[in-house]
Amino acid sequence: MTAERPNVLLVVVDALRADHVAPYRKSTGTPDRGPRDGNVRTPELAAFAEEATTFRKAVSTAPWTLPSVTSLLTGRYPHEHGSNSRQFEVQRGTPLQQELSAAGYHCLHVSPKTWLGDWLPQGRGFDRVAEFSGPRHHHFDEGADVRDLSRGVAGGPEWYATVVRRALAADKPLRSLGNAAAFKLAEATGDAWLDNVRASERAAAVVDDYLDDAPEPFFAYVQLMNPHLPYYVPDEFRTDRRPPGCDSLDDERAFQQEVLDDVWRLRLGERRLDDEEREFLRTRYADSVAYADAVVGRMLDSLAEYGLDEDTLVVVTADHGEHLGEEANGRTLVDHQTSVRLPVLRVPLLARHPAFDGGADDSLVQTNFVAETVRALAGRDYDPARSLLPGDEDERRETALAEYAGVVASHPPDDVPTDGLFRTRRTAIAGDWKLDRVGEEWRVRRVDWDGNGDPEVDPGEMPDAVRERLAAALPDDAFEADDGDVPEDVASNLRDLGYL
Repeated sequence: MTAERPNVLLVVVDALRADHVAPYRKSTGTPDRGPRDGNVRTPELAAFAEEATTFRKAVSTAPWTLPSVTSLLTGRYPHEHGSNSRQFEVQRGTPLQQELSAAGYHCLHVSPKTWLGDWLPQGRGFDRVAEFSGPRHHHFDEGADVRDLSRGVAGGPEWYATVVRRALAADKPLRSLGNAAAFKLAEATGDAWLDNVRASERAAAVVDDYLDDAPEPFFAYVQLMNPHLPYYVPDEFRTDRRPPGCDSLDDERAFQQEVLDDVWRLRLGERRLDDEEREFLRTRYADSVAYADAVVGRMLDSLAEYGLDEDTLVVVTADHGEHLGEEANGRTLVDHQTSVRLPVLRVPLLARHPAFDGGADDSLVQTNFVAETVRALAGRDYDPARSLLPGDEDERRETALAEYAGVVASHPPDDVPTDGLFRTRRTAIAGDWKLDRVGEEWRVRRVDWDGNGDPEVDPGEMPDAVRERLAAALPDDAFEADDGDVPEDVASNLRDLGYL
């Protein structure tokens, strides 16, 4: 493989906060603002960082997967590519896999996540797809099997009719029906919580098999669901801590499910987590990060085993971060949707390739810069203002931008008030300053990179020149909306992922 046409392995770890990754350990604060020392357990990424460039101030473009990953693959911001909670389909920009495939790359997609399925344009164009959503779609995708156990939509005649209809339309109807039966069995036995774990195991296996005889050049996009809520991990990664009143693993599962069910009430301040509950979630999240780290390590080992590590651009990042019970204005912040706060937007971003100098890079960068970096190394036209390459530093934009168009696709339960939840959220960051626009309200924040926080400060503290610069960076055009109904099979997938 020539230097002008490197292979590309892009690994996206869902909901991974930067301050839970060892190379970012110097930016770890107190237990109230970041993980304790013992909760940073990422030896594989620490070893990878020794050979890579660690971008210590990397910011995602959105606080949830669809717009963030669309930015990652197109190089554009959400207001530019048009994919958001009101309009799912990408409106502008060509995803990397489509561009690279046309240029002779073989493109692989490995993911349990429904957002990059071929039901959306930004998920099309891969030459090979290994999607592990299994029973969620009620059809047999490569990599799925009858043991693929997941939570699904409510039962009843309508559910069974949907299963049979989709199974008969699939290319492997018997396998599809087997998936559905496994899903129902999972509900009965309580094993559904292992879905993310099994998907990660299969992802590592698919990548290993692919790299054993990979067509070069290749572009491999791999997304892991761990550590997305709920935070479930194999026994060997589970710390011996349970929430109060939970005496068994079943009790723990029930507690995490309760937190998921109450996400909206937590965001609105109708429910609060006590200190023990908060510490449990942080501990189990760290356990899930440790497991994801091990899976990433397996993929990196496979790359080296087959002699591909020197000819491959490897990027490890996240689509967004996560709130872990931080308190703000009488509310307990959990999950990630509806937030443009720093713990959700700041993500790890590590890149290894001879074009990089290695070590730590403290410049402000964003995840959508990955697309332009890949284009540059693949010999394609690219925007140097959105590149991670050292030679483009002088042209790199110095303001980070993130956007949220409102609650995804539908709404919270009918008994939950929605005041404030549907407001758009945008933020711009420059240096240690952050300007949030929530609906029509403006909030000035000071970025604490060491503590991974962004406390609100008096607006008068922000220099006028900085305020003007950040305000100018925030787009004021309305997000595009799709007035059509969300298809029921898509809506069921979103419910599985906790978005509806």
